[in-house]
Amino acid sequence: MTSSTRQDGNDTRAERLAEAVQTLAGERDIDRMCDVAMDAAIDLTGAPAGHLEVQDGHGGFEVRSAKGAPGETQPTDEPLMVAGVRVGRIVLWGADEAARPALRVLATQLSQGLANVEMERRAAQQRGRARRFAEAVRALRGVQPTEQAVICLVDEARKLVAGAASALVTGLPGDPGPAVSLGLDTESERLLAGIVAGELSSLVAHGRPWAGPVPSDVALREQGLVGLALVPVGEENDRIGTLVVLTRDEIGVSLDELEALWSLADHATAALGAAALRERLDELGTVDPATRFFNARYFTTRLEQETHRALRSREGLSLAIFGIDGLTQLRAAAGDRAAEDAVSALAEHMVPRLRATDVGCRTGTDELAVILPGSDGLDAYRISERIRSGFAAEAALGHGVSLSVGVASFPQQAGTADQLSGFARTALTLARRHGGERTFLYDREVAAMLDEEDRRGRVVEESLVTTISTLAVAVDERHHTTRDHSQNVARVAAMLAAEVGLSPEGVEEVRLAGLLHDVGKIGVDEELLTRCGPLEPHEWDEIRQHPEIGYRMLSGTRLRDVRTFVRHHHERWDGGGYPMGLSGEEIPLESRIIAVANALDSMVNDRPYRMAMPFDEALELIRSKAGSQFCPKTVEALQRLVERDPAWLRPEPNA
Repeated sequence: MTSSTRQDGNDTRAERLAEAVQTLAGERDIDRMCDVAMDAAIDLTGAPAGHLEVQDGHGGFEVRSAKGAPGETQPTDEPLMVAGVRVGRIVLWGADEAARPALRVLATQLSQGLANVEMERRAAQQRGRARRFAEAVRALRGVQPTEQAVICLVDEARKLVAGAASALVTGLPGDPGPAVSLGLDTESERLLAGIVAGELSSLVAHGRPWAGPVPSDVALREQGLVGLALVPVGEENDRIGTLVVLTRDEIGVSLDELEALWSLADHATAALGAAALRERLDELGTVDPATRFFNARYFTTRLEQETHRALRSREGLSLAIFGIDGLTQLRAAAGDRAAEDAVSALAEHMVPRLRATDVGCRTGTDELAVILPGSDGLDAYRISERIRSGFAAEAALGHGVSLSVGVASFPQQAGTADQLSGFARTALTLARRHGGERTFLYDREVAAMLDEEDRRGRVVEESLVTTISTLAVAVDERHHTTRDHSQNVARVAAMLAAEVGLSPEGVEEVRLAGLLHDVGKIGVDEELLTRCGPLEPHEWDEIRQHPEIGYRMLSGTRLRDVRTFVRHHHERWDGGGYPMGLSGEEIPLESRIIAVANALDSMVNDRPYRMAMPFDEALELIRSKAGSQFCPKTVEALQRLVERDPAWLRPEPNA
């Protein structure tokens, strides 16, 4: 090769290098940057194969772009360095060593591009965190210390770092005290308080916050709560408690987020006053913060005391349990605060209608109980029904929220405190099973008769649901491209429901609704569903009837919520959907979840009228329609699932 030829080759390589550098300089997407750099590295060095690794955010490296199959010879390894720290590398097999300088220039440009993207990402995170922190501090300053101070602190901490659950735990090592939490049930709250005051107490013993994984043997992991942050509240020698945020990420929170939580705890003690916070926590040992009624811990002890007192005085004792029906749907549609406001409204309604000797307690997230000393069953029934009917007339809570009540008496019906509580709860269950919005007085013979009726009814209902599920499968089998569609939608919808924080019961309802979402298509002409060509407007009108048909088919069952979720799964966030044109949070959250799961599975599988699109393209299309067609909260949940484990989420293509 002549020097002229070599020079021409070098000039050409320099031009290609300049073009690649210019392209990299204009990119801000890491995946595209890596692909551009990998293509350029292969082109510049003549290597038949190679790959490009970058940091994965967890202390390791991951391959972000690869070409060809690794060779058996020693590869060329060009590190990607930022401020003296290795952030990745370009690995090539069979590269021309003469092109090493060009490769080094390419690596330098890529390193700078990665650094710029990371700086922009961190800046955006810091701006968002600063905004959320300012909102949290404003919220804390707006709370009266004698009211919802602790609840506010726990709530703002969770929102500040987008945690899955949060709590403020008091007590000494080995002796957990009162705790208040959001996003945890009573058993999980008790478990968390135990480990924070126990095996984890040494992590914050010196007044510094800590973040990391939940211990591997702790049952919280079964709920997907795998990371946590611990932040001491108060000075080291005057500790109020430990602020805890639970996450679905093993690392808990980042160092920046941990510092923000620590600052929030300092602001809480400064803005609200350590004494007020401590007083509030002491009350939380026996008082529910939202209602000012006694809590479930106190209820158990007090009911036992009252049964003993009733035996000694030979007076009657009754128990009424008030259940707020539809609270789960209100919480999903309007948030935790709206649901807590509904419970508080019920408590405020009850207080002036109770006697001085009556004892109000909050015994569950959607349940209040009243211990009625000196009252027989009929007296308790009249009091309860007056409260129930008055609440229905005065409280316009919407979202289908209503009240059911169960009443039982001691010692005429029950012989122990546990029996009294159980019988009142049985009466509440019977009130709900028979339409709700009513008060049931427990009667042993009536309860046995109604239980038998319910048993027969459940057998009939299970048979009907089985039949409807079979019809749903038949709808999917009409065309080979829709086989397993309903099962796929049910599976993905259940994962999304769990990700947005629905209860296990709520997740199961969403899964069932996903399985049955298209059952109404059994009433649609099969030719319309399987046609490859376009449809006429009147034919589209017929297809759009299927949610209503499904709703009517499920009306013969007790699946009142499920049929509602099926009815609205084609509504759009912007109001342009069907059958009712609902928009935003008017649409049940469960229906919004099914809409995303349905769209995803439909796009990644063949349909009679189009071919399947790649999963990543489908995901990007769904993201682009967040806020117009789809609920942003649900799309964010989908994105988190994909980032955590894409293979787990991807529906299997239809055979």
